[in-house]
Amino acid sequence: MLPQSSSGVVEQSIPTGRFKPLVSLLRYKWLGLFILLVVSAIGIQVFSTMGVPIYQAVAVLWVSPRFTPNLETDKTMDLDRTEYPFYVKQQASLITRRDVIHEALQTAEFKKHWFLPGEDEISAGKRLQDSLTTDNKRNDPSITVKLNSENHRGLGTVLNRLIDIYLKKSQEENIFDSGDRIKWLEQHRQELEQLLAKSEQRRTQIAIELGVTTFQENSLNPYDNILVESRQAQVLAHRESVKAENQLATLNKKQSNGDTILDILVAEAVANDGELRSFTTRLTDRRTQLLTEILGLTTVHPTRQRAEQEIAKIDQDIAKATQDFMVTIRNRLLEKSKADVYQAQSIEQSLAEELDKQRQQANHYAKLYNEALVVSREITRIIQQLDKINDRIDFLSIESTAPGFVRLDTPAVEPTTPVAGKRIKILLVFIAAAFGLGIGIPLLIDILDRRIRTPGEIHKILGFPPIAWVLEHRNKQTTQSVMADQMRRLALALERDWHTHKTNYFVLTSVKAGGGTTTLTLELARLLSDFGIHTLAVELNAFKPDSRYNDIEPSAGLTRLLEQEYLDPLMFIKPATEYLPARLPVGETPEPYLVTRGKLRPLLKQLGAEYDLILLDTPPILLSADAELLGEIAGGILLVVEAEKVFPGELQRAAQLLERLNPPVVGSILNRVKIYPGGGYFSKLVKEYEKSEKLRHHLAKIG
Repeated sequence: MLPQSSSGVVEQSIPTGRFKPLVSLLRYKWLGLFILLVVSAIGIQVFSTMGVPIYQAVAVLWVSPRFTPNLETDKTMDLDRTEYPFYVKQQASLITRRDVIHEALQTAEFKKHWFLPGEDEISAGKRLQDSLTTDNKRNDPSITVKLNSENHRGLGTVLNRLIDIYLKKSQEENIFDSGDRIKWLEQHRQELEQLLAKSEQRRTQIAIELGVTTFQENSLNPYDNILVESRQAQVLAHRESVKAENQLATLNKKQSNGDTILDILVAEAVANDGELRSFTTRLTDRRTQLLTEILGLTTVHPTRQRAEQEIAKIDQDIAKATQDFMVTIRNRLLEKSKADVYQAQSIEQSLAEELDKQRQQANHYAKLYNEALVVSREITRIIQQLDKINDRIDFLSIESTAPGFVRLDTPAVEPTTPVAGKRIKILLVFIAAAFGLGIGIPLLIDILDRRIRTPGEIHKILGFPPIAWVLEHRNKQTTQSVMADQMRRLALALERDWHTHKTNYFVLTSVKAGGGTTTLTLELARLLSDFGIHTLAVELNAFKPDSRYNDIEPSAGLTRLLEQEYLDPLMFIKPATEYLPARLPVGETPEPYLVTRGKLRPLLKQLGAEYDLILLDTPPILLSADAELLGEIAGGILLVVEAEKVFPGELQRAAQLLERLNPPVVGSILNRVKIYPGGGYFSKLVKEYEKSEKLRHHLAKIG
């Protein structure tokens, strides 16, 4: 017997069998493996780059015994064997000299990457001298410069900036002093840039006042073009004004037939007005009806007199309505023509006033435009001077920094590999994090996924367990055997309820679309027919009909039986086949819902006289109201819950709808249950079936 509908009280102590750690891990094994690999890769990267507190940036300088002191000559300077070693040692000490370090600490690179929070310049300089080392082997022309720090970010940038300052100092001491010349040129450049800014500001002010963007030599003043365009616009406006006045004057001008143009336009509007035509047509029809009624009546007949009075009244109404409409149209046409004249005259007057104003401003604008041309020429001259100064500064800068005795051979790069420290702790932390996240995240995902998967969850929400659960279809023979056994159990439950409570109608509806209701209906009807119970599957899902209810193509069915009377429903029933039971399709439906017209209950009674049990395949209860309508006439309702698709809130809403229907019997089916290795009742049951299959085949071979 199927369980009765619940009152809605949920027992919190009901075990759901949902939390299975091993099942969760096997279910999301690829995700866990991916997390494990990603965290491990990050750990390896951190292990190799961030596990050491000391980093080192290295740069190499090359000291040559000769160099070209000036870019404008090929004459060279040489160091003899006695001077060269002394010069190399001198350059090695110059790198850590106080003035070089002081100037380096003023740069943006050092302020950003070297200074610690709250550290002053003296402390930063002392720390820089302590961290900086130079190495020069005997008879080796290279100097290796090393800078150590606990922070590797920007360390190579800091060392390269320090070497740039050192090379600049070295060149100033070896080559003629060009600093003062560059300084004077930069000061003159600054003065020219200020003058350029003032000139550009003045030109911008003139441009804003004139409303132009460019000033061109040997071209007309743009305001001359504006005056020409304004004159043309004023002439065109005057033409439009004269045209509008002539149109107004010609409205009352009579034609050869004695009518004015206004009369012709009014007559045309009266003839084309649909509302007036409809009004006169109604009165004319009434007048014709009255004339028909008084045919054969004498002039003294009371009916004839009343009719003639109404006819006269109709003629007056038609004439009055026509006259009123003509007056309205006439006034409207006159007012429109006058408005056009007023608008054209207003535009002409406005353009004339604008033209006068532009003429008054033309001289002022021309003066400003000429001034802007002078300013533009001055700007061009300043820019040419700046280009020459910049070229000279660039030349002197390159000359002062030209390769001398010392040049940078290998610049420092940002260190990525630490030079000392313990890395085992970091490696162990990342290994622990990799395994923790690889195991924890799949478990967390499984816990946070609220979709229903087990019969215990349905029991906890509805207050009663499902009458059956059906495994997800797979090609594996064992899974098909378990599915067939579960379907037989469900069919036997319906058979018992049919025998015990005489329940002849069962409604099958799912919570959501795609829940597998049609497959369950057809399979249950086939199994019940195999049990000897004459069973019919009726498709009531007009929202989404299923092709399995028809033989080849859509045909007439339940919809036609509900539309027409005196039809034998047995004519529309599809006969049972090897895989399908006897079934009645819904047929072609113009609407996505079932229109019963109050004939469904008698039709089901008529079918009940021919069949022992009728299974009604209805649309999802949350999607269509047809399931609620059919629930009122069914003896029992089977709610199909698709595993891993339905949320608890959706199942609760479906249960609330069923409670309002208050059917005698209600049950639930958990459909398409997925089996995951790693434990659980479903997995164990499949294994037991596998053992049984192997034993049966073994006994068959022995026999």
